[in-house]
Amino acid sequence: MDCIGNCIVCGKCKFDGILDNYSRVPAGNEKETFSPRKGLGVAIDLGTTTVVLAVLDLENGQTLSRRSFMNPQLKFGPDIISRINAANSGHLEELHHLIINPLTAEVEAMAKLHAPREITEITIAGNTTMIHLLMGFPCEQLGVSPFKPTHILEDEYRLFGYPARIIPWFSTFVGGDIAAGLLYIGLQQGKRFLLSDLGTNGEMALFDGEKLWVTSAAAGPAFAKGGAGGASAVINTMAGLLGDGMVDEAGVLAANPPSPSPFSQKDIRDIQLAKSAIRSGMEVLLQLAGLLYHDLDSVFLAGGIGQAVNLDAAVKIGLLPSSWQKKTLALGNTSLGGAAHLLLFPTEIAIIHDFIQTAKEINLASLPLFSDYFMKYINFDM
Repeated sequence: MDCIGNCIVCGKCKFDGILDNYSRVPAGNEKETFSPRKGLGVAIDLGTTTVVLAVLDLENGQTLSRRSFMNPQLKFGPDIISRINAANSGHLEELHHLIINPLTAEVEAMAKLHAPREITEITIAGNTTMIHLLMGFPCEQLGVSPFKPTHILEDEYRLFGYPARIIPWFSTFVGGDIAAGLLYIGLQQGKRFLLSDLGTNGEMALFDGEKLWVTSAAAGPAFAKGGAGGASAVINTMAGLLGDGMVDEAGVLAANPPSPSPFSQKDIRDIQLAKSAIRSGMEVLLQLAGLLYHDLDSVFLAGGIGQAVNLDAAVKIGLLPSSWQKKTLALGNTSLGGAAHLLLFPTEIAIIHDFIQTAKEINLASLPLFSDYFMKYINFDM
């Protein structure tokens, strides 16, 4: 098959997740499992903050169009805990309609755009709470110990008028979005890597070459605060304030700064809490897996920060250790990339089920080790 510059069929390259460019990452045996068929597929990344859809040609893997919108459920709060609490306080039906209605409209718009060709299937990736709200599933068990979802997903649903598959979750706090990201990257025996989806929920996975470890370290909305226009901009701005001496190691704003700070003192504290939670989660996974920084072959960043992160800035604020700079790759929206991948290689749902059955989930809140690391990394590196 000739290269058309916008697919993942040949096994030599892959979507970068936002489906506009490519990142060279191991592609596994996709060439053997690709099953070209007539029709169009829609991949959906159902994010806590942003929802992204892409239409793919199922005959050749080409991306035909992409749309996105802010999740209207933000009116009930920026994180999954606030959404769970709202659902359990009588707002489940409203939360359901807030997402099902605009998604239906977007899919209908895509169907009209590409008519007379027909959409034949949809794949959805999202965290566990967003999927519960999409489907209108009760959320009581998501908000109380032992925080275990009781609903078991079916193999296929009919959503927006089309057959739809939902990528299954690991647990309440590690969802199908991280499973999609792992499918997108691919696990190779003996290759060790860390995938950190640095969105609102801070999900991450460590593959030690044989075993998969997963956890979440909630970052909250801190990386979207301060008017800096997104996670990457927040990190860059924070690093600049540190470099200019406007903020000290402890996160305290200078009494008489040379120019106004784009962040309030509270914004800075929230950024410290978020970056320390994420860094500490990484450190815990490494220690439990018996690995050191240099043992990892690759570090993949996804989610909001992973769109266009400045690695120098990430190191400057202490989000990443300096020794990871040369081995870190920002992949962007791996959740969308994984959903697209599954549209083209549907038999690889078996790989996701294997991830879920064999992974070791770590509850950070129950570990004194996490608290120790959290205090260690709460300050900025100077």
